[in-house]
Amino acid sequence: LSKAQLEGYYETFRKRFGPDQLKAVDGEALLEFMLDHGNHDSLVYWIEFKNDEEFPARFGSIAGGSALKFGIYRRKETGAWTTGNTQDQREISLEEAIQYARKHRDQLILGTQLLEQLPPNGTDTDYRVLQEQMDGRAPDVSDLAWGHKYFSLLYPDKLDDYHIPDLQRFHLIKLLQIPPEGEGRYIVAGRYVTIAHELGIPLNSLTTILNVRHGRPYRYWR
Repeated sequence: LSKAQLEGYYETFRKRFGPDQLKAVDGEALLEFMLDHGNHDSLVYWIEFKNDEEFPARFGSIAGGSALKFGIYRRKETGAWTTGNTQDQREISLEEAIQYARKHRDQLILGTQLLEQLPPNGTDTDYRVLQEQMDGRAPDVSDLAWGHKYFSLLYPDKLDDYHIPDLQRFHLIKLLQIPPEGEGRYIVAGRYVTIAHELGIPLNSLTTILNVRHGRPYRYWR
């Protein structure tokens, strides 16, 4: 995608799901706006499934697993909101589901504030601090693939669109870099920012190239 196309898609996403839009809704409307897969205008649908001229699926996949990766989901058969894990699911009340949505919304907004404060072309130290802050202030969304994707769509010049830590580290190793010490989805992003800046290309273009160059991750060496 060209730089102009990328900027257009990012702006489209921000206008629909940026922090100001999240602040503008509450209650059951917020729940459906954020977490209802059956609503094709919802945040979770756009992040996981949206793929058309308005917003193509070119920003890192979070496919796989069950809808419980979002914390809660609405059952198609009954319309009931459900939480838990694949082995132990339980239905929750509408009010409990709304509280989930509010918690996620508030933490997404806090995460955007942290990213706003992050300096451009940050160092490993800057991103280590970001990781610690995300862990402390937005733990329920920042360490999930969909939360990372949300933040990367709003700050595509500060975060890569590899939403799985193993992917992030695999491609750095293939570039003959030793990843920064520590765990998390944000701690290595500064390396990709630096590389993209040096090459003069958007981060999305860099990760697209690396996917083609390196293929799928593997754990053996010859």
